[in-house]
Amino acid sequence: MEEVPAALPAWLEEGPRAHLDNVARNLQFVADLGYGDVALAVRTPQGSLDVLADARPMTAVAAVATSRTGKTLTSHEEPEAYRALHTGEAVAGDRRRTTRGMQYVTSAHPIGVPAFAVVVRDLTQQVVDAPGTMERQFMALAEDLLEVLGAGPLIDVGTGAPFWTTRRAGDGVMRVDETGRVAYASPNAVNILRLAGVEGALTGTVAVDMPGGAQAVGPVLESAGALQCEVAVAGRVLLYRTVALKTGAAVLVEDITDARRRDAELKVKEATIREVHHRVKNNLQTISSLLRIQSRRSDSPETQRSLAEAVERVGSMAVVHEMLSTSTDETVDFGAAARTVVDMVRQGLSGRSADVAVDVEGTLGSVPASVATSLALVTAELVHNAIEHGIGERGAGRVVVKMRRLPDELQLSVRDDGTGLPEGFDPAMSAQLGLAIVRTIVKDDLRGTLDFRSGRGTTVSISVPLES
Repeated sequence: MEEVPAALPAWLEEGPRAHLDNVARNLQFVADLGYGDVALAVRTPQGSLDVLADARPMTAVAAVATSRTGKTLTSHEEPEAYRALHTGEAVAGDRRRTTRGMQYVTSAHPIGVPAFAVVVRDLTQQVVDAPGTMERQFMALAEDLLEVLGAGPLIDVGTGAPFWTTRRAGDGVMRVDETGRVAYASPNAVNILRLAGVEGALTGTVAVDMPGGAQAVGPVLESAGALQCEVAVAGRVLLYRTVALKTGAAVLVEDITDARRRDAELKVKEATIREVHHRVKNNLQTISSLLRIQSRRSDSPETQRSLAEAVERVGSMAVVHEMLSTSTDETVDFGAAARTVVDMVRQGLSGRSADVAVDVEGTLGSVPASVATSLALVTAELVHNAIEHGIGERGAGRVVVKMRRLPDELQLSVRDDGTGLPEGFDPAMSAQLGLAIVRTIVKDDLRGTLDFRSGRGTTVSISVPLES
């Protein structure tokens, strides 16, 4: 893959720096199109050439095994590079060099007018000695592309922004000549455009008459520069990338019909899932309303309290489903969910928690929906218990919910400054329904651990392993 320089030379002005950045981003395109290694080297104030970025081809055996980024090219080792820098003209090397038992030849192309950098291109001898028709066409396009990049950065004719691209598996490659006709089309290009409705030979066809050609190729032939354009034609979706050469243009075409169909199916699926979460949330809210109605009709304080706790449990799950109904994936920002759940619990206990401060600290980041639903229910139970039993009759105090995400686990704790646990308290033997729910969810559902500590108040800590 291409290696774009992390920091461009500070001694260059803004224009040359932008030019270098654009060449670096297009190096992989040149390497794959031309079957050879390429390295971008800039002239230093001392006159040497330092490599800023390089790329090795995915379409052929690389002549250079490792990256040269950061290295200095010497005039003894790379005379072609220094000759191109000083003359401002491309230099085709004819000396055969050997590396790892393979022979290769080197050429160099100046960047900038006057030249302030060069692209060094290395081709293995097996590519040079016996290329087929397609290889010769592709390598010629790579040479022409380097000539264009040498004069200035590629600019998108639609947006005016810098343009870069790479070759992709299955791309079709075409050359359009100075008359605007297709002078060469690779087998992939022929197959792609035949599916899009082209009949007969593609070679000789007026480029703007190809399926999508008027939108994707025409603007580049008229004004130079480059363009990426997606067009729908004859039931197919084609992605064109067109780059103007000194004469004519290089055109890449990719059939992305299946990819766009999958994207559309995925959007429908995501919308369906969000609608399901929305309906689940509505159903849970309906259940909460029914429980509240039942509570108001009951004369038993104990029954009213139990129903109120059930409302909290249902509400905590509804919070997560409400967030999922607006999410683009099956994850939830649990920090936001926890704060909503805590506020809901405080409002439910408004009579006894008016002077209780509940703080939420830290975050767990994005959490899978199943984990978030369980943790929301646990958080609601623990905060409720901290207010009702930890602080209790005092009526005033502080509860802190603390969250922390580690590489392999989620940590959540609820601490109150109440009276602490009673003497001999055993969480495993407690008859409280809320604690029974917490134990079951943490141990059986989340496969986590639960710890109770008593000192100045009570702290309940939960650790949940993260799936790798």
